[in-house]
Amino acid sequence: MNTVWQFDHTVAQTFVEHAQKHIPNYDTVIDKCVTICDKFLSKDSAIIDVGCATGETLKKLNQSGFTNLTGVDSSQDMLDQCQVPAQLICSHKFPSGSFDAVLCNWTLHFIGNKLDYLHEIYHNLTPGGLLVISDKTSLDPVMIDLYHEFKSKAGVSDDEILSKAASVKDIMYIDSPQWYIDTLSTIGFENIQIIDASWCFTTFFVQKTLG
Repeated sequence: MNTVWQFDHTVAQTFVEHAQKHIPNYDTVIDKCVTICDKFLSKDSAIIDVGCATGETLKKLNQSGFTNLTGVDSSQDMLDQCQVPAQLICSHKFPSGSFDAVLCNWTLHFIGNKLDYLHEIYHNLTPGGLLVISDKTSLDPVMIDLYHEFKSKAGVSDDEILSKAASVKDIMYIDSPQWYIDTLSTIGFENIQIIDASWCFTTFFVQKTLG
């Protein structure tokens, strides 16, 4: 029987190092999020990081001068490692509020009802607000093989690769890039762009309509 993956105390202790080995372009995507916020927002704009984990993105936003930061994660163990000046919320739900930017990296694919969650994001974004989403978007065998090769080159053992794949199999909900494009458009987002993609993962940048 496979053990189901959990973002527990053990994972939280070394999460960033783990993510860098298991998520293609992990640091690049975070840096792109900071660049986007720097370009389009003021330093006191309300930014929420969904699935903030141990706060790597929040930390880099703070270092760039942003002061109105919120992080939400469903794991208190992860939040306990988040040492950054931000409001931290432990919840499976999207917090009510008024946000100028929502960053949702490597999180939605763990949520069974993505559609309702995306509607909540849209409802709580200010007009013209920004949304960045990164998710695993492919289970194609060829792409999975290349993804596992990426992990192997990053120093992950074959046993750990297979164990991780088995542990997340039943808790990840994978949809194609086209599903995201169509769904985001239907909800009301505009200017939908893919800003990063590598080995089964895709990052989207969109804006809420002004109307």
